[in-house]
This record gives sequence, structure tokens and C-alpha cells, in this order.
Amino acid sequence: MPAAGRAGRGARGGDAPEVPPPTPEGSLKAGLGNAPIVGHLWSSEVAGYSLRSATRIAQPDGSERILLITDRRLGAFNELWKPVGTDAVTNYELSIIELHSNSKGEGEGKVSLTGKVAADSSAKIIPLENYAASPVVLKNVRRK
Repeated sequence: MPAAGRAGRGARGGDAPEVPPPTPEGSLKAGLGNAPIVGHLWSSEVAGYSLRSATRIAQPDGSERILLITDRRLGAFNELWKPVGTDAVTNYELSIIELHSNSKGEGEGKVSLTGKVAADSSAKIIPLENYAASPVVLKNVRRK
């Protein structure tokens, strides 16, 4: 009979597989599950995407950045959001959409489909790691 308190715990070496530490993206994905839905993103797909975070950052020159985070990967169920070109595709189970617009409200958007994300702890946001180098996915973005 096993010793009390030891059964099923994997206390002996080699019994339980080693669990890798969570990635920052994995931790973000887990946290999004508890976040309220703040809006929806609709495209020509049958279903929309729940937005779990939306942040607007006004810039001194009148331009702005908008960061949207979904708890699903854009295009997870179809080819509509499939990246084109030679950029490496990320494996995130979520999507970060970063929109930049000028003072007139005109701009573009880029997505974490090919761009990595990085936490900006000073601004308390999670933007694309290198927005300037990421391919434009959303063109002719306009503020209404």
C-alpha cells in the first residue's frame, strides 16, 4: 500500500513529465479568459472576434495608437487572415491589432499574425514588438 499523501502526486523522480514554464503569450492568453468583452471585431467571416482589451493612446502631435486584443487568433478557422509573403508566421492563440492614425484620423493597422508582441511596462500596454517592420494588414483605416 502506498504511503499516505504520496499517491498521485508524481513525487518520485521521472514519474511526472516536466512542465515547461509559461510563455508571456500563454500567460496573456490565460488572463484574457477572465477579461470582460469590451467590443467585437467583424469581418466577412461568419463569426466575429471578441475584443478583450482596447486601449487608445493619444500622441502629442494629435496622432493616436489603438491596441486591440482578441482571445482568438485571427483566421484560426479559415484562410481569410492568412499572411502573405515571406514573413515568419507566429503561433499565438490570440491576436493583437495595432492601429496608427494621423491627426486627421487616417492610418493603417498591423497584426500579430507575423509580428511578435512585447510588453511595454512603462506604458502598461502590449504592442507589436517592431511596428515599423511589420507588414500592413489593414489599409485606409479611418476614425469615424
